[in-house]
Amino acid sequence: MRGFQPHDGGYQAVLEPYEAKILISLGEQLRQLLADGLGGNPAADEALHRVIPNAYRDDEEAAREWRELSRRGLIERKSAFAATMTTGLRAIADGDGPAPLSVTEGEAIDWMRAIGDLRLILADRLGILVDGDEGADDPPEAGDLYRWLAWIQDDLVRALDGGR
Repeated sequence: MRGFQPHDGGYQAVLEPYEAKILISLGEQLRQLLADGLGGNPAADEALHRVIPNAYRDDEEAAREWRELSRRGLIERKSAFAATMTTGLRAIADGDGPAPLSVTEGEAIDWMRAIGDLRLILADRLGILVDGDEGADDPPEAGDLYRWLAWIQDDLVRALDGGR
């Protein structure tokens, strides 16, 4: 992947088809996990605890009320962010070589949000609790994926910051 650069009022990066396929798969897995979380799947709730933390740790009644009133909307927004991330990638994934991906500023922000959620889930699975932790890195591909997503997210932040 060649990083995001300002382009025609938005941002553009160049991705290889295999990179697009990985990002599509991750986005679809995130959307499925979020949907399972809406359905009350306990395994999904465990995986989502860092993405959608308990709003009131010391007050179970307030936490229950928050879940009833806010959780659905939050999950739906997070699912929409993941959908935005995968939208322009299908044509690249089906291509024969590197191809440009263009996003608007709003889409770039949604990308950052979806990648942030993916990184939180991966960090939890790798045992990364705070910045600087190395985590278990088991399997090694999960650590590589975590670092690649961090690079993409950082690249988007830099592009957005430099584009103003």
